[in-house]
Amino acid sequence: MIQINLLPPEYRPRTGTPMARFVAIVVGIVMVLSAGGAYAYTHFIELSKVKELKRSRQEEVTSMEMQRDRSLRLQAEIDGYQQRRRAIQTINRSRTLWSRKLDQFFDIVTGRDVDDTSAVWLEEVNVPVKVVTMRRRRPTRRKKAAKVEPAAQFKFEGYMAMANDAEAPALLSAFHKALTGDPENTGKPTEFFADFLSINNPNIEMLRERRRANETLLVPARVGVFTHELGLRPPDIDGKGKKKKTGN
Repeated sequence: MIQINLLPPEYRPRTGTPMARFVAIVVGIVMVLSAGGAYAYTHFIELSKVKELKRSRQEEVTSMEMQRDRSLRLQAEIDGYQQRRRAIQTINRSRTLWSRKLDQFFDIVTGRDVDDTSAVWLEEVNVPVKVVTMRRRRPTRRKKAAKVEPAAQFKFEGYMAMANDAEAPALLSAFHKALTGDPENTGKPTEFFADFLSINNPNIEMLRERRRANETLLVPARVGVFTHELGLRPPDIDGKGKKKKTGN
């Protein structure tokens, strides 16, 4: 049967929204509002916290990198100073104070340590420029310690005056003892010779009576030429870089 309502719309009874549609609308609204709230919370609160944390971490990283670079620079400076210090120490250990050594040498030559003050004068003196540093190793049972070689050669040539040829051996021997010391009496070398390993055997070559071009006799007339070579003792440095006591 078909029912027809002839009442005007304003007099007709109102019908409510179906429950299923109402629930769906409410659920949709709630979901939209929840999503908006979650987006707002994440974007404006959590994201700002993350950005702030990221900024603080970046500042810490930058600060640590600056500290690292500064530490590396300081370490490089320390290494440079250490290398210079070791170089200076090596030079200091390996050098020979030639000013003092030559002063001792000329005291002997000029006669302060010799009885005759006019017997010897020098023609040429060669001071070594480069000195070889020696590092000694402990000898083993099977292998003996290597022979110590001179670090350099100190050479000089000079003349010795005398009254006659017979005085040459005695004068040269006295000068040789003045340089090296007299082991038979003192038992130790001179302060000058303490830094040397060896000296060549004394030898003198007599010259003829010396005259000038105009035949004038020179004084002294009897002169012998001698040449000495002294082997310098190498600075003895052990494995730790410390200098052992030699003669300096």
